[in-house]
Amino acid sequence: MIDSSKPPLPRGMLALGWSGVLPFAGALLAAFVWPAWAGFAAAVFVSYGAVILSFLGGARWGRGLAGGVSPLRFVESVMPSLIGFSALLLLHAPLYALALLAAGFAIWLVIDQRDPLWTAPYRRMRLGISLAVLALHAGWLLV
Repeated sequence: MIDSSKPPLPRGMLALGWSGVLPFAGALLAAFVWPAWAGFAAAVFVSYGAVILSFLGGARWGRGLAGGVSPLRFVESVMPSLIGFSALLLLHAPLYALALLAAGFAIWLVIDQRDPLWTAPYRRMRLGISLAVLALHAGWLLV
């Protein structure tokens, strides 16, 4: 059911949000098309994932500043960056890095879905994008 009390997200926000899935898909596709480059493609995927996970933490931080929330909000905001950085440290073991990133995306999806500061349209967008990103993470099991 659509929450009519909240305006829909601007088309530009939806387009930019969903376009953020393209580097994930491109790296995974490259690994399938050029198997000799799969290691490099995995490093690109993990690096981009670390950046995006950090971005989600930053968005949470910014929303917390605007909403006057408890200090726990800011602890939650820093954790995605630390998870992303840890994944970068695991680039020598890409499957571990990918698993760590997938866990981070899943955890912050659940946290953000329960967060009353986010509007219902934003939560719906995050759900769709995050499920697509998690599916692409799982796709590395096929490479």
